[in-house]
Amino acid sequence: MIKINISNSIRNKLEEYHFNAISNGLGKKKSIEKFINSEFSSTFKLEDFLIGNRDKTLKIVELYETFDNTKKTIIKEKFEYFINQYKEKLSSTDNKTKNYYDYNNERYNAYFLCKELNINVCPYCNKNYMVTISDTTNDIFTRPTLDHFFAKADYPFLALSLYNLIPSCHICNSHIKKSKAFHIDTHIHPYFDDFNKIKKFNIDKKLLSLVNKDDEFNIIFENKNGITINEETKANNHIKDFALESLYSSHKDKVLELIDISRAYNEASFENLVNEFTKSTQIFKDTNDVKRLMLCHHVEDENIDKRPLNKLIKDISEELGII
Repeated sequence: MIKINISNSIRNKLEEYHFNAISNGLGKKKSIEKFINSEFSSTFKLEDFLIGNRDKTLKIVELYETFDNTKKTIIKEKFEYFINQYKEKLSSTDNKTKNYYDYNNERYNAYFLCKELNINVCPYCNKNYMVTISDTTNDIFTRPTLDHFFAKADYPFLALSLYNLIPSCHICNSHIKKSKAFHIDTHIHPYFDDFNKIKKFNIDKKLLSLVNKDDEFNIIFENKNGITINEETKANNHIKDFALESLYSSHKDKVLELIDISRAYNEASFENLVNEFTKSTQIFKDTNDVKRLMLCHHVEDENIDKRPLNKLIKDISEELGII
C-alpha cells in the first residue's frame, strides 16, 4: 500500500551488505553458482538470486515456471538444502544479533536491515506501527516480521533474496497474507510499485452529507487518473488480499473528525495561524505545518509512510479541501 522509498546510498549499502552476508553464510558459492548455471541459465549469477531486482527476479520466476514438475522438485530440494545449511550455521550461536557479515565494524542481520530501511509503518496496510530495537544490554529485541513476497514454499530460491523480504506487521504477514500466492505481475510490490499513485480513499456517500455524525457509510478505494489496467488489477488484488476495506471500516470516526475540521477551518484560517505565530514565535513555517499539527498526520506524499493512517487522512482531507 505504501512504497518503500530508500536513498541510493542506503540501497547500495544494503545490497552490498546483504549479498556478502548471505553468500558468506551459505558457503560453497562456486557449487551454488554451478547449480544455478546448470538448472537455470548461465546468464544468472548468485547475486541475481540474493538481491533480486525487479527485472532479474521476473526473468528467474518466468523461466522457473516453464520447467516441468520433476525439474522444479530438484530445484526446490536443492535450494531448501542450501537454506537449511545456512540456518544451521546461524543457529550455532545463542547471540540473537549474530552477525552475518562484519563490515567497517557494522554487523549485518535482520535487525540491521530493518533499522537501515527506517520504515515506521507497515507498507502493506499503513495501519500498524513497526519498531526495531536491538538492545543487547537489556536483552530487548523486536523488529518487523519479514514477509516473503514470493512464498518461500513455492519459490525457495528467492527465500533469501533482499527484495523478496518485505518488512511488515505481524497481522498482515501472519494473519492475513499468510501463504497467499503473490507475484510481481498480480500484486503491488512495496519496493517496486506505488499504490499511492494508483488508488485513493473515499467513501460511498457525499462527505459533507455526514455532518449529523451518521456512520452508515463505507470507506472505499477509487482509481486515480491515468493508471493502466495492470496497475488497477494489482491494486485491486492488494486491497482484496489484505482485506483493506474491512480493516479500514473501523476508522470511520477519523472521517467524521475530518468533516468537522473542514467545516471549522479554511485556507484563510490556516494562513492566519501561520501569521499569528510568526509575530511571537516561529512555530509554523507554512500552512502545511498547521495542517500536520491539526490533523496529527503528514500531508505530503513523500511523508505518507511516516505514521499509521497517513494515506486515509491525506486522501479524505484532499476530498474535503483541507489540503
